Amino acid sequence: MKKTISVMLVIFIAFAIYSCSSSKEIVLKVQEHKKLSQPLSPPLDYKKICNVDDVGYKIKLTNDGKYLYVGNLDGEIYRIDPKREEKKEIADINQPIEDALAVDNEYIYVGTNRGYLFKIDKKTGKVVEKRRFPFPILGQIYLRNNNLYFFDENDVVYCLNKNTLKTVWKYTHGAYNVLDVRGVSGICFGSDGLYVGFDDGSVDKISYKGDLIWEVQAGRGSMFVDSDTTPVLSGDEVYVTSVKGYTEGVDVENGEVLWKRKISTYSNMQSNIFGLFLADNEGGVYCLDNSNGETIWKVKLTNKGNIYAIKLLGGVVYAITDEGKLVALDALSGKIMDILDIDDPFSCKMTLCCGKLFVITRGGSIYSVYSK
Repeated sequence: MKKTISVMLVIFIAFAIYSCSSSKEIVLKVQEHKKLSQPLSPPLDYKKICNVDDVGYKIKLTNDGKYLYVGNLDGEIYRIDPKREEKKEIADINQPIEDALAVDNEYIYVGTNRGYLFKIDKKTGKVVEKRRFPFPILGQIYLRNNNLYFFDENDVVYCLNKNTLKTVWKYTHGAYNVLDVRGVSGICFGSDGLYVGFDDGSVDKISYKGDLIWEVQAGRGSMFVDSDTTPVLSGDEVYVTSVKGYTEGVDVENGEVLWKRKISTYSNMQSNIFGLFLADNEGGVYCLDNSNGETIWKVKLTNKGNIYAIKLLGGVVYAITDEGKLVALDALSGKIMDILDIDDPFSCKMTLCCGKLFVITRGGSIYSVYSK
């Protein structure tokens, strides 16, 4: 009886150890510190500079080269001075803001999940124009030339005159389905059209007159296949991906798929002449050969949670997990150059401003990352 109990106890302990170890994050070690001549490079440090309260799930910090701007779910819009590490509330529109603002020299443009678009004077905080749309505005707003670009929850892409907020053109992708999970893809702008991902896993190329040029499928299956990641343009190829499906290299002229990898991602992609950088849904960061999609290197960063953002700066790839682990990797080899444990939940992209990286948590805490 005692022997039986002992054997069972050993099995139980072994199982408990296995269960705990398999659920923990991978223990990473710094492999090298390179001396790099670039504004931000390891070794790194970080600091919490302020808090702007609860923000949208995929909120992003916008900057105009001098200040950072962000809106929260209470409708408050803040300007953050990255050098003085101070925040200032400049407007309150009393509507939930889900994503990034757009700013120019004079105005802030912000969409809400009640379907409103506001044009706000940066100096006074007063609303100078506003317009209501049929569906929530959840994605990022873009300024290009004299126009604003964004899309709403109904998969309609809008091009507006930024001065009057009147519609220049709009493009509708597919029919509305109340059961769809809405994606939050960004817009990639090319010389002869723009590229946008949608919640059915497809990516469309649209002309600057609002006409469909081609459509390509990156999702696999019929549900939860959103193409949430902003397409990345490189020469005569555009790279597209989905949260469940494939990462593909596509010919910009005709939409032909040049190569395809079964890699899905929640995070953004980055590229240079060396390769395409992205994170998969299983905690790995890749560098792919952008000519054929073959793996140049892959590094496993976590067994727990997801990698929601990567940032390529010169010779360094920065990746942040939703649990707050920021890892700096050598872009050529994938070797780990530094690790920071910020220990806060993240789902945002990283923003570079004034030689520092800035990230915002789901609770609205803003951190700066800088070279020691």
